[in-house]
Amino acid sequence: MRRSRASAGDVTTRTIRYPSVFQQLPVYGMVVVSRHGATRHLRLTSAKESQMSRNQALLDVVFDRLAETEASDQLAEVILGAYAGDEELRAVLAGEDARLPRRNDATEVRENVYLDRVTVAGFRGIGPKATLHLRPQNGLTLVVGRNGSGKSSFAEAIELALTGDSQRWAERNSIFRDGWRNLHTSAPCEIDLIARLDGVAAPVRIRRSWADDATEPGQAQISQPDDLGWRQPMDTYRPFLTANDLGRLMSSRPSELFDAMAPLLAIEPITDAETRLKNLRKIYDDRAKAVRAGRTAVRGALETVDDDRARTAAKLLTPARPDLDAIDQLLSNDDETNPAIASYRKIAASTDPASPEEVAAIAERLVASTSTLATLPVAENDLTRLLQMAVDHYRQHGAGTCPVCGTGQLDQDWLDTAEAKLGQARHAADARREADEAARSARRDAARLLAFTIDLPAGTEELPADVRDELATAAHGWQSVTADADPQLLADHLRSSYAALQTATERARNAAAAWLRTRHDAWREHAADLQNWLSAARQARQEEEVLGLLKAALTWIKPAIADLRTAQLAPFANQSQQIWEQLRQESNVELAGMTLDGSSTRRRVAFPATVDGTATSAMAVMSQGELHALGLAVFLPRATADASPFRFLIIDDPVQSMDPSKVDGLAQVLAELAQDRQVVVFSHDDRLPEAVRRLGIDAVIWEVTRRSNSEVEIRKNLDAADRYLSDARALAKTDEIPVDLRSPLVTSCCRSALEAVFHQRVRAVRIGRGERHGDVETLLNSAKTTTQVAALALFDDADAGGRVFSYFNRKLGPWAGDAFRACKEGVHGAAVADPERLVGQVTQMVEAVR
Repeated sequence: MRRSRASAGDVTTRTIRYPSVFQQLPVYGMVVVSRHGATRHLRLTSAKESQMSRNQALLDVVFDRLAETEASDQLAEVILGAYAGDEELRAVLAGEDARLPRRNDATEVRENVYLDRVTVAGFRGIGPKATLHLRPQNGLTLVVGRNGSGKSSFAEAIELALTGDSQRWAERNSIFRDGWRNLHTSAPCEIDLIARLDGVAAPVRIRRSWADDATEPGQAQISQPDDLGWRQPMDTYRPFLTANDLGRLMSSRPSELFDAMAPLLAIEPITDAETRLKNLRKIYDDRAKAVRAGRTAVRGALETVDDDRARTAAKLLTPARPDLDAIDQLLSNDDETNPAIASYRKIAASTDPASPEEVAAIAERLVASTSTLATLPVAENDLTRLLQMAVDHYRQHGAGTCPVCGTGQLDQDWLDTAEAKLGQARHAADARREADEAARSARRDAARLLAFTIDLPAGTEELPADVRDELATAAHGWQSVTADADPQLLADHLRSSYAALQTATERARNAAAAWLRTRHDAWREHAADLQNWLSAARQARQEEEVLGLLKAALTWIKPAIADLRTAQLAPFANQSQQIWEQLRQESNVELAGMTLDGSSTRRRVAFPATVDGTATSAMAVMSQGELHALGLAVFLPRATADASPFRFLIIDDPVQSMDPSKVDGLAQVLAELAQDRQVVVFSHDDRLPEAVRRLGIDAVIWEVTRRSNSEVEIRKNLDAADRYLSDARALAKTDEIPVDLRSPLVTSCCRSALEAVFHQRVRAVRIGRGERHGDVETLLNSAKTTTQVAALALFDDADAGGRVFSYFNRKLGPWAGDAFRACKEGVHGAAVADPERLVGQVTQMVEAVR
């Protein structure tokens, strides 16, 4: 590797050769590749200048693979250009400066989103305003109620508030979609959702409300913070699972499931790069194919033309790789070197020497000027000169005797008479001079006309014989009189012969032009087709290198995508398989993974499986209930991906078609998801809450009932503390068990009730003020004793255990401290004489803590 470095301000310039660049580039900014000779200069700009946001882990894989495969500099640039975008790819292929991606160690900060509560009015099955409270923390919440109770309206309201739409509506008919307003209330239609961000005290409020005249859900007035940035992750990780989503696995086209799963892999930048390469390759490939097909078509057409140029062109097009310069030279040849063509063009381009009117005017001038000369007297030049000398003498010497004859008297009268005679003489001379010049001018113009002729050189034999004869006769007759002939004879000749000459000349011109046009037309259309083909062929010839690079890039990128897809899908496939193992219970179908196969119109998600050891496709052998369970196994990993900012999951009616054993498996799956997710499940089936209670799964259960006029009531159904107190109360009243045996069991349940409410208070207080969920759970795990947990809940300090007894005594009375001590000591303490009384006391303590 060669490297030269020079710094100027904040800009650093390096000269680096590939493939080392993939490992040596710094960790911030962009790479701008400029070609100067054979060297590539990489200008590193600041991160603020970058307009590109890419999956850096994926980009690192691309860089590493380019280095491992020792891709050439050109190939690497093309692949990185395709990865970066359409403009960058075209710039690289055009040899221009291009912004290419590079390694970047920056990590993305993610805000975990939880749901706090949703208030709904006038929407779907909910009339007057009703609020569903959700714990904005990890845990399982069940919302149960019979069909039509309004529970699913809350699920739809949450989805609509966050996405602006509902997939459940999109797949139903218009009657179902039109029923989004409640029919039993005139209250305003509105949805008010409160969400919380992990580590942020202030909640996020999203409100959608509709005017009375609104007819579509999309006409809502929206109130929410600007640019939450949830649209893309909402599409990718979609935290909503409806019965329709699960049923779609059975009915959707393979490509639809593929498209739903593909974003999970987070390899869109490189699959987009492949698409760009394919699209551009097709453009270049299509042009090259069109040139090859065009060569055959143009050559076939030229072979039918009786023209030496067409025959030459057809011969040049015979090789698979024609000589384009030779074809260009043929097309640029205008036949100037062909004497016959030049002769025809000269004839066609000739013009008449004058119009008939001009010829008539010249003849008239000849006659008129000759007649004028004949009427003018010949000037007496000697007498005029003598008289001029006398006048000059008079003006020099004055009046006196004539110096010539000595007798005449030169006086003023004589002078006036002499000057008058001189003026007449000059006027006569001027008139004769003008008439003489007019006669000479007319004769010159006549001579010019008589000199006109059209030659018919060799090579023009294809002109019609009658045209040639007529032109020869007319030319001979025209030149039978010379320009020095008698003016009247010459004028008569011009008048009588010019019309015949003009007619013969026009026929010759027309015949020559027709011959040229016929020849040109036979070649013109084919020459135009050949020129168009030549332009396309030159472009295709120039694009051959680019097309080769595109094909090489696609050859490189296809196995890279396959490997990446397999590697990226593996965690989701494993999680799906684990979920299926819990859900399938007694099913004999064993899922053997999940793969995303194919591309373009042949993309699909495959579920290889075995049934009693025989390999098959899961989709081919599963019952409806099993397919429903498989749908959960497929979609849950997507909705709970670590990269998702949504720490909540809304599941509507997941129990459909499940047998009882699978419901138990579902409850266990939900319980595990709730360890690090806020899981909210809506169900009309009593089997799920029954399984949750029976399996001892910690969950908040809300029961939704619907009264007349769509008035919805939500009642809390035994949280953890209430459940422990209920168990304690039942044990305390069981007379069949002796009190000394009942007592430790009751105190244990009471202690669990207190610890449960302490945990609830710690989570509510700390998470409510913006602490992260993970930090709160770590803190709770560090509290080893009931007293420490109580101190955390009551005083926000695990070390303040000494204040717990006095707190309860002061708040509730002296009995409270004793009750707390009895619960704390549990099975290791003295038996409680009155277990029922203890349960009542602990119930008061739980309510006080709440």
